[in-house]
Amino acid sequence: MINKNFFRDIFSKAQKTVGLSAGVEIFADKTADTTIVWSDKKFEDFYISESQGVGIKIIKDGKAGSAYTNNFNEQATDALISSALKNSEFLQQDKYVSLAFPSKTPPRCELDICDNSFGKEPLDKKIALIKKMESIALANNKIKNVIRVVYSESLGETHIMNSNGLELSTRGTVFSYGISCVASAGEEIQVGGESKVTRILEEVDFETVTDEAVKNSVDLLGAKKIKTGNYSVVFNQNVACEFLAILDSSFSAYSVQKNVSLLSEKLNKKVCSDKLDIIDDGTLAGGVATSSFDDEGIPTQKTVLIEKGMLKNYLYDLYTANKDNVKSTGNSSRSYSGISRPAPTNIYIQKGNFSFNELLLHLAGGGLLITETMGMHNADAVSGEFSVGVNGFFIENGIKKFPVHGITIAGNILDLFGSVVCVGNDLKFYGSVGSPSLLINRLSVAGE
Repeated sequence: MINKNFFRDIFSKAQKTVGLSAGVEIFADKTADTTIVWSDKKFEDFYISESQGVGIKIIKDGKAGSAYTNNFNEQATDALISSALKNSEFLQQDKYVSLAFPSKTPPRCELDICDNSFGKEPLDKKIALIKKMESIALANNKIKNVIRVVYSESLGETHIMNSNGLELSTRGTVFSYGISCVASAGEEIQVGGESKVTRILEEVDFETVTDEAVKNSVDLLGAKKIKTGNYSVVFNQNVACEFLAILDSSFSAYSVQKNVSLLSEKLNKKVCSDKLDIIDDGTLAGGVATSSFDDEGIPTQKTVLIEKGMLKNYLYDLYTANKDNVKSTGNSSRSYSGISRPAPTNIYIQKGNFSFNELLLHLAGGGLLITETMGMHNADAVSGEFSVGVNGFFIENGIKKFPVHGITIAGNILDLFGSVVCVGNDLKFYGSVGSPSLLINRLSVAGE
């Protein structure tokens, strides 16, 4: 547990040092993580990590200086205050720096999900569970081996207080499980995987995730290439989430103000298909990134970013909001050693009215269901350009005819989202990014 009294002492000492006319903010966080890695029938890695630190911001004469430490002795904390004060002296006045005020509405503490089972199960029990999942996967005679199984759990704590009278604390847990398998038939090899991230351990259905990973790899056996051309395409939820993740940084007001956002100067303009609604919701029940307040102490909220293809809002922290003369959307993100930047919380595409099978039926003349991408990290979030390898299935009359691999799709992320003609009703989250399946009217595909 974070020692709140210790940080209150630092705050009190800082306030006495700089005077009541200056602004003081303390931001402390503590994380504990456990990760187990299992590979090819053997224990590969296990580590426990813990980190804790405190950052301070001092605003004096319109200048904001910051410093941080993870040493909690008196000498280090005295140096922390001194460093922040000295740092402020070298900076110019900035009228946009400010500290949060306590909200008139108390934070919704029920949003802060902390599973008390964290850290209580012994290591050997977790390893036994992983071995069981590997055995379940290998029970399918087409699975050659299990490349990797990763289980992790983390606990995070945050404490914020400032000279405006704000003081808030939160604790939260996250559990994740992922598995990837190799399927083979003759000389052909295909790889597939699946994962789950949630706030409550009991919500991780290990067997279902394992079964889906097996299916994702086995179903690709017998894959063929298709001819180069423009195809109608369905993205499953996983692939749609990966493309949304390319775009999510462009909603940050910081990126917009620095002119490194695809969405700069596009507020209240049409930026994609009118079939799309994109939402950021820091209050989403059970969301991986859900919290009662952001990293400046502003209550989180639901923000409609795109409505029927129109860009309606950016995401703000206090500084960027002050620059644009608007209110913070409660999207400050930082650690004790960093400075605030607005970032998405739980960002997702709102579900539509079509079932997954109905989307496939729209590919009556022949099209593609894309279920996996490769090389998405090479996509350019600033320009929106992408060229990635994909796997999936050729669809005809709503039926999977054969699996497809060795093809590449390319284009621009805004053009892609502008070509969405139908949205599925099967919204699914991968971590803090969610999407239903999407039907894309036309997409350039490089095959043979």
